[in-house]
Amino acid sequence: MDSTGKVIAALLVGAAVGAMAGLLVAPDSGTKTRRKLSKTADDLLEDLEDAWEEGAEKIKELADEAVAEVEKYNKKVNESMK
Repeated sequence: MDSTGKVIAALLVGAAVGAMAGLLVAPDSGTKTRRKLSKTADDLLEDLEDAWEEGAEKIKELADEAVAEVEKYNKKVNESMK
């Protein structure tokens, strides 16, 4: 994971922890607080899934670029051996 991914992950975790801490000290009833915690957890899961998909897409792009470079190098080697 590159540094941008680490920063995004840290921000997401920090936001979730802060939101949950705020909910825990809120003066709402237990049922209402649990509902809010559940929604916050669902939102965090969605954000993490998005970040995971973005990371997987980036890895695929890098792998595709690496394959293209290897194929280009292989072609040059084959041409030089003729």
